Amino acid sequence: MQIFKFGGASVKDAIGVKNLVEIVSSYTDDKVVVVVSAMGKTTNKLEELVKHALAGENYSVSLEELKSYHHEIANELLGELPERYLSFEKSLEGTLADLEQYDSMLAYDKVVPHGELMSTSIIEAYLNKNANSEWFDIRSVIRTDQYFTEANVDWVVTEKQIAKDLKPIAEKSIVVTQGFIGSDVEGNTTTLGREGSDFTGAILAYCLNADGFTVWKDVPGILNADPRILNKTEQYEKLSYREVTEMTYYGAQVIHPKTLKPIAQKSIPLIVRSFLDRSKDGTTIASENTTKTIPCFVFKGNQLLVTAQVKDHSFMNEKKLGLILQVLDLLNIKINLMQNSALTFSFCIDNKEFKSRRIKELLNRDFILSFDSPLNLATIKNYTSESFNMLPEDRSIIMEQKTANNYQVLYR
Repeated sequence: MQIFKFGGASVKDAIGVKNLVEIVSSYTDDKVVVVVSAMGKTTNKLEELVKHALAGENYSVSLEELKSYHHEIANELLGELPERYLSFEKSLEGTLADLEQYDSMLAYDKVVPHGELMSTSIIEAYLNKNANSEWFDIRSVIRTDQYFTEANVDWVVTEKQIAKDLKPIAEKSIVVTQGFIGSDVEGNTTTLGREGSDFTGAILAYCLNADGFTVWKDVPGILNADPRILNKTEQYEKLSYREVTEMTYYGAQVIHPKTLKPIAQKSIPLIVRSFLDRSKDGTTIASENTTKTIPCFVFKGNQLLVTAQVKDHSFMNEKKLGLILQVLDLLNIKINLMQNSALTFSFCIDNKEFKSRRIKELLNRDFILSFDSPLNLATIKNYTSESFNMLPEDRSIIMEQKTANNYQVLYR
């Protein structure tokens, strides 16, 4: 069995959907489960709708634009709007109308998953004209906790439900399902974090004991830098799970950070390939790394530096550090760079206003807090002396760290 994941860029228009169907239909000898994201920039548009609806602002124009975008694709492919799509469109309208009664995180998870539900409704309807396929609601099998916007998977329940409900269907037809979403024990829709469709594919690969998992992207494979930032990039032919895990830890947008663990546990190979050029082999991620290590460049913008200073002139000891780390864990915040001194602990995180506000609320009693943003963070993994020339020359350094293999610099 093969698991395929297609992101929003691959299905941003009717041509993209036709290409997806052509790719999937060529694997006639394999059982295939297809995980699909929202079309194009739909998730961004839905996030805007959430923001406007919660603020009590008029969102009708944005909603009509979103609907028209999907209608155009559906009509070009099918000549009509599938009934399943229309039901989710109606659900979206109703949810937005009642959104003000929910907090922001629950509101997000009530609205944004409609992108995946609408896209798969259109795509499966078109695929079904060319192959034996079935639409499947992934929320019925992926069970999570109630940490809305970044829910954690209940693996025991999820594995049991996938074996019971999804596997029998996948044995007899191509399954088209959604990435990024699940549901809690009360039936509320939850999301697994932005770009979480990769993780969905890994969950399915693990629970179905898949032979392989392929992520179809608009690049030929995994590159050592974002080509939109650095002109000269190199492609990796093969990488180990460990190497890619470290790359994603530092923020490389090659694969969702949670993707590697489940497939590595069962040694399921992950292949990153181009949906634009299927003649290329892409990059294979497996147990062994047979490619020479080359520097990997990761650039992250919109960073926030938080500095916590003790109030009583005592040392920043393990107890105080533990308090800070406990708060960050509670808020599900990942530290991108950290440094401590006798009286302070400084840490760099992604700049999200609602989370920085919560940091203030929870730590202000015990520490003097200062915030500095927006900043940029550059990481060079497996650096060489020449690789430092790739960094911006006019950067004003705020903090930097260098180990035997890795270099990080926070700058303005």
